[in-house]
Amino acid sequence: MNKLGRLSDVEMEVMQVIWGAASAVTVAQLLAIFRDSKGWKTSTIATMLDRIITKGFLRKEMKGKAYHYNVVATLEDYKRQEGRNILSSLYGGRITNFVAALADDGNMSQEDIAELREWFNCIDIRGTAK
Repeated sequence: MNKLGRLSDVEMEVMQVIWGAASAVTVAQLLAIFRDSKGWKTSTIATMLDRIITKGFLRKEMKGKAYHYNVVATLEDYKRQEGRNILSSLYGGRITNFVAALADDGNMSQEDIAELREWFNCIDIRGTAK
């Protein structure tokens, strides 16, 4: 998968709706969802969708008289990329530094620690599940 752009909070809100849809969406469908809550117009949604396409998350296809927007990158794809970005930029690329930061602030419960221990025990040296 190509590197994805970073989604703004508003773009993420739109993508959450699109990821949750059973199939491709149209501007009209998104307008029905966001018109009342956000006060958005058709042009606002179309512009946002074009930005999201540029960032590598969607593609559009003309069907009949309307564009249909299809998912190219899943939420899981984005989570993996953002996780790697955070790990790299804030923790020197080291998972141990990340876990240590979580543990050091005192917010990890014994249950969290047990779950992590179990998860790490199920991972082999290559990082794949045993």
